[in-house]
Amino acid sequence: MQPDATEREAALVAELESLRQRYDMLIRAIGLMVYDYHIPTGAIRWSGETNLVCGRSYEELEGGIAQWEALLHPEDRPEAMRALETAMADMQRYDVEYRFLHKDGSYIWIFEHGYFIADPDGRAEHMFGMLQNITALKDAQSQQLRMQAEIIDAQMMALNELSTPLMPISDGTVVLPLIGSIDSRRAQQIMETLLEGVAERNAHVAIIDITGVAVVDTQVANTLIQAAQAVRLLGARVMLTGIRPEVAQTLIGLGVDLSVIDTKASLQDGIAAALDLG
Repeated sequence: MQPDATEREAALVAELESLRQRYDMLIRAIGLMVYDYHIPTGAIRWSGETNLVCGRSYEELEGGIAQWEALLHPEDRPEAMRALETAMADMQRYDVEYRFLHKDGSYIWIFEHGYFIADPDGRAEHMFGMLQNITALKDAQSQQLRMQAEIIDAQMMALNELSTPLMPISDGTVVLPLIGSIDSRRAQQIMETLLEGVAERNAHVAIIDITGVAVVDTQVANTLIQAAQAVRLLGARVMLTGIRPEVAQTLIGLGVDLSVIDTKASLQDGIAAALDLG
């Protein structure tokens, strides 16, 4: 005996319900939220782990686009809305990341992927998409960036120490040979190294050798003047050595007053003069 239409319809409904349940279980298993949004009516259907992803139930997410927009982080809202509006206008897929207000009051990171289906007139009618909580990934990336920044800072400090060594050559004399370029950060390092070394070693003479400084400009000149003035406040004197002819011309052109600093042509001359001072 063949099943009648009512039985076939009931069987089909049961099969569809079984498929829907398996689909929902699959979405839950992979930790996603999936939605089907009917744009003309504002009706929205959610599947998957809404509580796991954003801490909200299906019923709490029935407000459509307006509710979604209100729950976006204020800093991310403009870009997320632009991405949505552009994709809707062009009937394109879209991918966007943004912070979303969790029910507990915190913001979580969401990755959303979606696409649109047009009506017969070519206008967006259905919006399908999925949301994934990527907060753990973002936290891991932030931690990695912090670690990288710390490593870079440590490397910079090590390089600064290596490129700004203070060497004692006698009980009362220290030498600071400078190599390479000098920016504002390194200028501060030079000042700190020189003053700490003079104070710790109770030095009477500090020799700054600029033989290895590639370019002497206003920044470098000001660093030298300030270092000399600071060392004098500690009761010591500064000798500047390694002034090449082109450097001397540059300093004159800059109008730099080196009267507060003793100058010698070479490091050897500076060391000899410092030792003669006792």
